[in-house]
Formats: sequence, C-alpha cells, structure tokens
Amino acid sequence: MSISLSQAETVVEGALARARELGLPPLSVAVLDSGGHLKAMQREDGVAFFRATVCQAKAWGALALGASSRHFAERYSSDSLQRGFINAMGGGSRERIVPLPGGVLIRDRDGRLLGAVGVAGGASEDDEACAIAGIETSGLSADLESTR
Repeated sequence: MSISLSQAETVVEGALARARELGLPPLSVAVLDSGGHLKAMQREDGVAFFRATVCQAKAWGALALGASSRHFAERYSSDSLQRGFINAMGGGSRERIVPLPGGVLIRDRDGRLLGAVGVAGGASEDDEACAIAGIETSGLSADLESTR
C-alpha cells in the first residue's frame, strides 16, 4: 500500500501552511511513496535549490532506516559506531540519507506504512514540525518512533 497523489499533495500543502503560520523561511517539501519514489514535491520561491535534494533525502532516509530522521540524527550525534553506520548508509545510498530532523514516516489509521515526508529550509526542528503538521492535515499518522 502506498500514499495516494491526493494525500501526498495534502501533506505538502499542510506542511507549507504550517511554515507560513510559523513565519519560517521558504521551504522544500517532498513526499515519497512506500517504495521511496517521489510522489509530490514543492519548492517555494526563494528557497535555495539544494533544499529540494535535502528534503527528499530526509524522507528517503526515514524510509530506508525505518525511523524518522530525528531518530538517526540522534544516533549519529551520540555514538561513533552509529555515526560510522549512518555514514556507510549515506555512501551506499549515493548520499540519499541526511541525519537531520525533518523526515517523518507516514502511516494510515491502521498503522500501514504509506511513505514519508521530508522538509528542508528552516531549522531542523521546525522542518520536522511542518512535516508532522502536513501529515496530520491529511488525516494520516506521523510515525516518529518506528524502527520497523
């Protein structure tokens, strides 16, 4: 099962609406389906072009590692063995894993994995808050805990 285009677009719109409420700088938001494929993305006017890559990498990493990007960011900063593991994963994935908050798994009401959203452009904590808001706007569940 995977996120629908309509749901993905709602996640993006909800994340950007929350960013405007918070007065954040321009953001990039990407939603990937459960297979890691881009489903929907928007890059606001004025956001640095590389943020489009970063938001996708946050979402892709969450899917690849089965946890929010905050989870592996904390692991990265707390333990050199974990840092080595995440660096190896980054290299093996052609740098599609970014150990910063802002990548969140998306689940349906029954707990099935539908995909992930990644947000980039603000402070990492704000990116994550916008990702969660986008998911909640769509009526789906933000999963910040899973490790599969």
